Parts: sequence; structure tokens; C-alpha cells
Amino acid sequence: SGKTLIAVLLIRAILDQELEDRAHGKKHRVSFFLVDSVALVFQQYDVLEKELDQPVQPFCGAMGTDHFAKSAWKEHLERNMVIVCTAEILYQCLSRSFVQLDQINLLIFDEAHHAKKSHPYARIIKDFYITEPPSNRPKVFGMTASPVDVRSDFSHRAKELEAMLHCQIATVSDLSMLQSSVSRPREIVAVYSTMHSSFQTILCQEMEARFGHLEALKKIFRNARDATIQLGAWCADHVWFLAMSERTALKFERKIQEKYTSEQYDNPVEMMDAETALLHEAQAFVRAWMFEEPAVEAHNLSNKVDVLLQYLNYIFERPTEARCIVFVRERYIAQLLCELFARIGSSHLRPSTLIGCGNGNTGELEINFYRQLEIIKHFRDGRLNCLVIPYQRE
Repeated sequence: SGKTLIAVLLIRAILDQELEDRAHGKKHRVSFFLVDSVALVFQQYDVLEKELDQPVQPFCGAMGTDHFAKSAWKEHLERNMVIVCTAEILYQCLSRSFVQLDQINLLIFDEAHHAKKSHPYARIIKDFYITEPPSNRPKVFGMTASPVDVRSDFSHRAKELEAMLHCQIATVSDLSMLQSSVSRPREIVAVYSTMHSSFQTILCQEMEARFGHLEALKKIFRNARDATIQLGAWCADHVWFLAMSERTALKFERKIQEKYTSEQYDNPVEMMDAETALLHEAQAFVRAWMFEEPAVEAHNLSNKVDVLLQYLNYIFERPTEARCIVFVRERYIAQLLCELFARIGSSHLRPSTLIGCGNGNTGELEINFYRQLEIIKHFRDGRLNCLVIPYQRE
């Protein structure tokens, strides 16, 4: 519907005014384009970088923004005219006084309907924008294709959004004009049967009997049990296969070390060594386990996964220019589905996962900043045609 194009045109107008203000000796200010996820940082940066003739810089947590000093942000503000980042990054900068609101000439909120409750969009407005004198406040532009994302009174929620962002909702006066210029995708609802309760696979039972008391593995036990309902037995077992990889096992070791160095124990070194030895034993046990291959006929996949695979294999049964994004709730589910698609998906299905920068939690794959850029690039040029993405903020 062209909302990003409108944002580009607005930024151009703001930057023209900014250059004129700087020529008259006024304070330098920059525009912030705020998004709700890391993937959108790079998507919107790619558009702005092509459409603007001024310096644009993207930021996400994987670039180490948590460790940036005030001097680093000062340099970035001086060097760039537009910054694209997740809202949480700007909120943290404002909270630490690394960035002042009067240094910003325009705040753009992408998917502005998220501005409610404790979302970073709402916190930026409530904690900083409304406390700033009106003369120092930047202009605010919120854009969304769905101003109301809850099943409540549309008028009431729309007014709440306008009040929160100190903006006025604007759209086309004649909706038929919009409908004639915007193509709507065909929506298909897939129906599948669900399981009513989780269960433990044989591997999970063995792991719990041997290592169920290890605190570092509690989350993995929970994920494996939840996976039996959502994804099936094969995915539940593969939770352990992925969690006991060399890279992830090192994170478990660090977690154990932190436990015994941050709390008081009578014999911390001996206890830490014993728990680490048990972790290594768990890792060896999983490595030696004979994992079966995933197959609907073997009843080790859930009906939901089976239905999803049927749709994907139908779309990618032959060479095609189609692209597909599968949204999931959790990071580990994204990793499992990507692994599954690569094993039994169509030969023309080329999957990958994009799960953000990670937060250091054990048992979760982390993708670094440059790997994210590479995945997005390959998805655009067709080398990848299916991305599995958890829909969560970072």
C-alpha cells in the first residue's frame, strides 16, 4: 500500500530542512526509523539506503549496541542522517542519556499498532516524548496497514493509538481507490487435528531419569515436552540433538560456572566439576542415541507439521520463483522446522532460519549480524526460498 514510500518521501523533506538548518548553524539532528524486529531493521535499511542520498546506518543487538559508550553513539549521530534500529535500542539509549530527544528531528514507528502497554514504542512516548518541551519534540510518523490489532471496538482503539503517538490517523478517503491498487493475497485456512496433552519420548524418559536434576537443562526438558504436542516425537527428540551440540553445550557449561561463582556454596569447585561432568555425560548419551528418520508414516510428526509440509511440497514440487515465510512462536521451533524441511521437504525447497541476534539463552541457536545479512540477501535473490522466523521482539 506504499507506506514505506510515504516514509521515504517524508524523510527526504525532513532531511532537506535539516540541511538548511545546519547551514544556519542550528543543532545537528537525525531521523530514527524504528522497527519491531531485527529482520525489519535490514529490510527497511535496504530500502532507505537505496532511496536516500544521505548516510543511513542500521543497528541491532548483534552489533554489540549494549556495549556502545556514549562517545560511540555521539560519533554515529554525527556521521549519519538516518538511523534504522529496533525500538528497544533507542529506548535504552534515551534511558542512559546516550541520545537526547532534542537530537532527533523525526521518529518513524513502523507497524505503529504495537504502541501500547509496555511495548518500547509506548515507553519511548510515555517516558521521554511527553516529558520533553513541545519545542524540542521531534515529528512523529506512525505507519501500519492495520491500526487495530485486537478484537475490540475499532473506534476506541484507534483513538487510543492516536492519543498514545500524539498523532492523527490518516488514510485514503475512498477505500475503493486503495482496493484497486493493492493486491490482496489469497487466504487459505488449513485445518489439522491437535493432541490434548504432551508426552515423553523414550529419549526424554532416559534423559530425565539420568539428568533430570540438572538445573541447566530444565528449559530443554520443557521444550522437548512441548514439542511433542506442537511438532511430534521426532522434533521432541531433536530438541536434544540440537541442544547437545558442541556450541550449545559450551553455553551450558558457562551457565553452570556462573551459578557456582555468583552464589554461596560450601564446596563450589567440586560441585561445579561434578555438574559439568554430568553435562558431558548427557552430551555423550545424546550423541550415542539412534535417532529415527522423520516420516509421517512412522507417526513421529504431528498432524500440524504434516499439513504444513503438504502445503510447502505442493508449492515447491517443481522449480518456482515463489518465496515463503513460516512464522512460529519460539526460536527452537524455527530451528527444528528448518532442520525438518531440509530433510524431507521437496528438492526445490531451500529453507533457512532467521532468528535474530539471540539473547544468550542456552538451547537456542544464535545467528550473528553478518550471517543474518547473508540469509536475507540469499532469500531475496532466490538461493533460499523459505524462511522460518519466530515472531518476537528483540
